[in-house]
Amino acid sequence: MDQMTLRSLVAAVESGSLTAAARRMGISQPAISQKLSALERSLGHQLLIRSRRGVRPTPAGELAYSHGLRVLDSVAEMEVALEALRGEVAGRLRVTVNVLLSQTLMGPVIAELRQRHPRLRVDVVTTDQLVDLEAEGIDIAVRSGGMGTGPGRIRRIGSMAGVLVASPAYLASVGHPRGPEELARLGYVQYRNDPEEYQIALEHGGGTVLAPVVPAFAAQHPDLTLHAVINGLGFAKAPLFYVRDKLKDGVLQTVLPGYAPLAKPIYLLQLDHVRDTHRAAAFRDVLMAYLAKVDGISVLEPAAA
Repeated sequence: MDQMTLRSLVAAVESGSLTAAARRMGISQPAISQKLSALERSLGHQLLIRSRRGVRPTPAGELAYSHGLRVLDSVAEMEVALEALRGEVAGRLRVTVNVLLSQTLMGPVIAELRQRHPRLRVDVVTTDQLVDLEAEGIDIAVRSGGMGTGPGRIRRIGSMAGVLVASPAYLASVGHPRGPEELARLGYVQYRNDPEEYQIALEHGGGTVLAPVVPAFAAQHPDLTLHAVINGLGFAKAPLFYVRDKLKDGVLQTVLPGYAPLAKPIYLLQLDHVRDTHRAAAFRDVLMAYLAKVDGISVLEPAAA
């Protein structure tokens, strides 16, 4: 009986669904179903009751689940101890990152990790949702804006400066706003569909003002939001690092210079079973070093565990 089979059982019992368990394990639903059927045959007991509403454990399944958890916990403790003994960075990390950071920052971070630690595998789960890390089998989350809730250690590691942007042609057609109150006559391009966002907080002169906005378009992806702004659908708030090149090239223009969206915090959440491992420390070190080089992102030091 291998670890993957035990993890499949644990995932199925905890999620109540083979589909969710397969997603958590990073394998197909038929593959996890085959593993569980093989486990039932080898143990000589039915472990799961399958129905249209999902799966639930039989008494034998509850017993196998309980013992399986202890086995997996023991194996995890052994791996951490061996890793510390060897001083080696190896194994696997599952990391969840939001769409924007995933498409802009994680590529170089993973490449650097692979170069430094070729025996470390990092799987990146890209989503803007504040997923349940334990239920999805994720070790570390990098989040911006909201930190969410759940088990593990969460720390603020930095922040992203923001800017209001629009295309020069759009501003020429509607007229440049002279103050925050005039933003309401411009179309506001939202990232994600938040029907309650009818005002945005702006930093100005050491204080904060609330500016009214009128949503004109909502997008579920950063690139789509940026595309809408470039094509004249309105203005948007964006991380400065994400649009700096387009501001420099004149593709975009700053709206209301002197006013900026509130800086968005960046959080690192680590589950306890990986927080003290060499692989988690390696990820933290490379991530923090890369963020420190990005113009428009401020990092907090030190990169604590």
